[in-house]
Amino acid sequence: MHVSDLHFGRPSVSERLDALKEAISSLKPDAVAVSGDLTQRCASKEFIQARKYLDSIGKIAPYIVIPGNHDIRWLGAVVRNLGVVGLIGERAHRHKYSRYQRYISKDLSPTLEVPGVVIAGLNTAHGITRGSLTRRFRDLGVIGHVRDEDLVRVRQAFSEASPDAARVVMIHHNIVRGKLSGRHGLANTEEALRSFAALGAELVLCGHDHQEAIHTVETHAPGLVISTAGTISNRLRPGHPSSFNLVAIDQQNLRVTTYSWQEPEGFVPAGEQSFPRRAAS
Repeated sequence: MHVSDLHFGRPSVSERLDALKEAISSLKPDAVAVSGDLTQRCASKEFIQARKYLDSIGKIAPYIVIPGNHDIRWLGAVVRNLGVVGLIGERAHRHKYSRYQRYISKDLSPTLEVPGVVIAGLNTAHGITRGSLTRRFRDLGVIGHVRDEDLVRVRQAFSEASPDAARVVMIHHNIVRGKLSGRHGLANTEEALRSFAALGAELVLCGHDHQEAIHTVETHAPGLVISTAGTISNRLRPGHPSSFNLVAIDQQNLRVTTYSWQEPEGFVPAGEQSFPRRAAS
């Protein structure tokens, strides 16, 4: 199960969070992938709520989680970019992720392997940094980027996984341009797609755009599937309810089903797409 953008704090909706947990219990996924933005304002009390929720998920299924842009403190990135070096600069850098690492996980790019699949998390949330700068001022601190050093970790995770496991990369920022937002989530989208394809990924999980989407990208490798999960919170795109994606992988096909929030039923299947696996072609 692929979920994203829970946004604990003012935007969170307890009814949908409870229904999501019920869906995990009923659908019994082999793993739950949470692609960032656990909080709205990176506040300690929001992280405490998120930690409690993740613990409750963990009692049902193994999960993997990465930070989103709302889960980091931007000041650390700003100070580092001003050229402050040495002890002060390093402290500022650690400050950026301090609350996420205190309450959620020390590992910003974790890996989870379950029978049949390995998921390599890759942190793309770096705040206001050189790699994330674009020509648009409104992108400041919101856009992410993929760093070479994190790709090394993905390569290692894939090399150590079972040869038969489907290779999955999870990032926070949307790698396909949103239909309503008109924006990519990454500053280096093309480079990231080429790198993921070269590493043998079959599926990329992402969020950030708050609009569910399922794509296949043929530019850099045939059949690279992109699952963009919507948000569980009330920070919705017009005409798009809260949603999550359910991924099913067998030897021949990779199938993604979107579950959307509908009153009074809760989360119900709303669309499905199936793709032949790269490994089977």
